[in-house]
Amino acid sequence: MSTVKPLQTSVTGEVCIANISTAERRKRLNFGIISFAVGLVLLAILMATGANRWFRLPLLLVFWAAATGYFQWHDKTCVGLARINSRKLGDTAEKIEDASELAQIQRQARRVQWKAFIAAVPLTLIALALPVLI
Repeated sequence: MSTVKPLQTSVTGEVCIANISTAERRKRLNFGIISFAVGLVLLAILMATGANRWFRLPLLLVFWAAATGYFQWHDKTCVGLARINSRKLGDTAEKIEDASELAQIQRQARRVQWKAFIAAVPLTLIALALPVLI
C-alpha cells in the first residue's frame, strides 16, 4: 500500500490528497486538450456549414469533458477512481481504506466536476453567440 502525503494549498489552507500519479495526471491533461480541440473543430464545422446555432448546444458536453480532464490534472484527482473508492499512484489501482482520506478525495472529485461544468457553460455560451460564417 502506498503512503500518501497530503499537500496543503497556500491560498485556502485546504488539504489536497492525490489519487492519481503524475503519469495518470498527464493522461487526463492530454484528454482535456484533445477534447477541447475536438470541440473547437466541431464548432468551426457548425459555423462553416451554416447550421442553426442551437446545434452548438451539445458542445457543452464536449467542453465539460475537456474541462474535466484539465481539472483532474490540476487537482490531482481522478473522478472515476474516486467514484469506486480507489487511487492509482503506481501501475495498478488500489482501494482506499482510510475513511477520512476517501471522504477528502470524494470532495475533491465533486469539486472537479463542478469547476468543469462552470468552465464549460461560458465556453458554450460563447459558441452560441458566434456568428454563422455562411
